[in-house]
Amino acid sequence: MSKNALRLGTLVLTSVAVLGAGGASASAGTPAAVPASLSSVQAKAAAAITLRVNDLNAAIAKVNSAKDLGADAAQLASYLQADIDPLQVLGQKIAADTTVAAAQADAATIYTSFRVLALVLPAAGVAGVADGIDVTAIPYLTTLSTKAQSKVNAANQAALQPLIDDLNAQIGAANNATSGLATGVLGDIPSQWNANHGLLAPAAGSVHTAVAAIAKARSDVRQIRASFTSTKTAPAAVPSTTATTA
Repeated sequence: MSKNALRLGTLVLTSVAVLGAGGASASAGTPAAVPASLSSVQAKAAAAITLRVNDLNAAIAKVNSAKDLGADAAQLASYLQADIDPLQVLGQKIAADTTVAAAQADAATIYTSFRVLALVLPAAGVAGVADGIDVTAIPYLTTLSTKAQSKVNAANQAALQPLIDDLNAQIGAANNATSGLATGVLGDIPSQWNANHGLLAPAAGSVHTAVAAIAKARSDVRQIRASFTSTKTAPAAVPSTTATTA
């Protein structure tokens, strides 16, 4: 898995934790709000939409530059792109509203109908890491496991076979954790998140499980390689020169 995909996943998984805990930040001592003017509502809405559109475009750029997503990159970029035009249309509608009530009602849908920060970007991060594992990491590690197994012999079996067995177990654990995960999270919709703010938690947990399994598998590969290297560089056995008697 490339560093790009891991960075994307880490950034958005971090935002899952931050955003998931951020919904109740207002304190009981907050002073009464000053009645909003139409222009202030429109300005805040415009800023909120711009922020979300910029974040979506930045995420799309990261997906497009990732090297380990394969054909899944197009699906992920399309998912991120889907909210951009509707958000911009909403911004135009809010800018054309003529009453505070209408502007406030439209502005509220930025949060209830789109959920870019709370759902879309975190879901894309989960899917991106899962796709990177499925498309690149698992096939690569499986190939290495097969090659290592083909070189096991009576002399190295005791050292190598347990490592290869664990490598295969970690590959299986990662595969089980990510199976169907990307499709599932990309199918989540704002109304589901509105009803359950922990919607992405199980998927995020599965991704963490898969990442840990891949890390352990890579450790196994390093040990396997080290074992082969030490075998190649070990000095040949020196024949005994002790005299024998008849």
